[in-house]
Amino acid sequence: MSIAERLAIAPELRDTTKWDKPRESDIPKDDLEEYRRRKKAVTAYLNGTPFATIEKDHGYSKSQIYRMLDRCLTARPNGTMYGFHALIPGASIAPYKRKSPVNPELAAQTKGLAGAFMQLMAEHEILYRYVEKHALNSGGKSAAVIAKAIRAEFLKKCAKVRAPNQYPFNTDDQGARALVRFIDRMREDHYATKNGNEEESAGAFEQPLTAQPSGAQQLRPFEETEHDGHNGDFYFVIKARGRRGEWIYTTPMRLWLLILIDRASRAILGYSYRLGSTNYPAISVMRSFVHAMTPWKQKELTLPHLAYKEGAGFPSGVAPRAHGRLIDLVCFDGAKANTAKVTMRGLTTVLGATINYGRVRFPIARPFIERLNQTLETHGFRRLPIGFNPKGPKEERERALKAASEHAVTIDELEQVIDVMLANSNADPHEDLVNRSPNEYIRMWDSQTVSPLRRIENPEELSQRLLRLEYIKTIRGGGESHRAPYIELWGARYTNDVLQKMKDSIGKKVRIIVDIDGDIRLIRAYFRRGSKELPLGILKAGPPWHLTPHTLEQRQLVRRAHKVSKLVVKPGTDMMQTFKQVRQREAQERKSATNQLVKAGKIGEPQAHNRERDAKARIAKTDWIKLK
Repeated sequence: MSIAERLAIAPELRDTTKWDKPRESDIPKDDLEEYRRRKKAVTAYLNGTPFATIEKDHGYSKSQIYRMLDRCLTARPNGTMYGFHALIPGASIAPYKRKSPVNPELAAQTKGLAGAFMQLMAEHEILYRYVEKHALNSGGKSAAVIAKAIRAEFLKKCAKVRAPNQYPFNTDDQGARALVRFIDRMREDHYATKNGNEEESAGAFEQPLTAQPSGAQQLRPFEETEHDGHNGDFYFVIKARGRRGEWIYTTPMRLWLLILIDRASRAILGYSYRLGSTNYPAISVMRSFVHAMTPWKQKELTLPHLAYKEGAGFPSGVAPRAHGRLIDLVCFDGAKANTAKVTMRGLTTVLGATINYGRVRFPIARPFIERLNQTLETHGFRRLPIGFNPKGPKEERERALKAASEHAVTIDELEQVIDVMLANSNADPHEDLVNRSPNEYIRMWDSQTVSPLRRIENPEELSQRLLRLEYIKTIRGGGESHRAPYIELWGARYTNDVLQKMKDSIGKKVRIIVDIDGDIRLIRAYFRRGSKELPLGILKAGPPWHLTPHTLEQRQLVRRAHKVSKLVVKPGTDMMQTFKQVRQREAQERKSATNQLVKAGKIGEPQAHNRERDAKARIAKTDWIKLK
């Protein structure tokens, strides 16, 4: 049905005063003028203005007017029209539909799967109905809990209609994450349609709404902060040393930049980054808070024409009383990394801060961090030779890709650029701060206030606790193999001399503590005995994870590579060294191998096993220990 026919059947659609419209404060400033022009053009057409006049006044042709109006009249899942929301530049009103099948010849795929799960559900109604039955009749359970409960049976049903080399069996997780997202979206659309109010029902299973920010004039520094991750608008190529000392290069990459900003002073308190275009994990979020607490020092700059401004830096390094200061409130969006247990536990339990979440896929009141991201892009990264405007012409991206390939940098040089740009931002004067810079404002406020400050004398120790996790694990072993007791964690078996002698405790629980950004070959364990705990000392990882120090993030990356390419571990070495050697050898022909090496970070040299090095481990005097 044409636009004219739809308007003739329902003339009330011409009344734009009843259309849904977005808040202009929620529209990015770069898109606001374009949105207003589109709105005026569509309104003028519905009021009877000739096309020639519209094109002269607003610059839109007849076909463009029809296309924009058709988007405005499109119905949401709950039956209401998108209205003026459809005129926001970049807004998507139709879900992506995959047309091409997933290539069955590729095993353990991680890319090129956009829309594959929706295609699976559309082709097999029995799968859709099975998921729908459990998703809509599980009360307030989260989508992750529902997906975990039905996943085994779901895969059995998939096996009846799909071959072993077809989706989802040829992916690394067999569609587990896609199933969670599908349940989440299905429930959201269902309750939006049922209640007739999309905005209220969309957050039915999420965190409460974020409160509006307090006036900056009423705040003190570190009282309210905002945190967000932003995918930088620039490409870069990383170069690293190969196994013979030669340079090896990655493909052009992007990164996520995670920033913590103070509302009162507009100061960037800390940051972290994540290589690659995929989303960032919870550990990257916590690293930005660790950076905010760790005393900042200037980096030794090696790139020409790169320099810190006068007064540049981060409060932890340039404001004396900001050293060890604790944050009271953190405002997040609903990203999964922000709602992860490690993030919630670290900020609330360790720092004693309050977390304020926003709803997923809905704009929230975090104006300072959003504005900072725009400023960094328009006045920072996009001005670099490797920067580009995502909404610019295709030639601009091609220029940035070419410049990135011509100007490859090391990881250290990339960190220099990021640190200098953010540190210099804290030295720029702000009109709202009476032309003071954020660093000057914090120093001035600290020198004049007499109120007590939430501080800690040893922030380095507290920052380590932010990256510490606790788990309850079961002691395993025994059985027909008569294996000595051990704890299994992240694909490795942990034990020590004490645990190996606790043969009667197999099946019982222990509490373990892991520093996930430290050397996870060593974990501390406590045996749970009623209301008391008995220390078991330090448990060590067994082969093939026993020689090379590594973090949790490194182990997860190597385990993923092992699952895909089946790395073979040689006797006398371990998985980390095997990964490093194989990828360095492959890097001569494949840049993607260099990508994995760079993302894994620095992999150290293997350490020989030495019992005396672990002085903290308890050595049992008897052959075995019996605990009742």
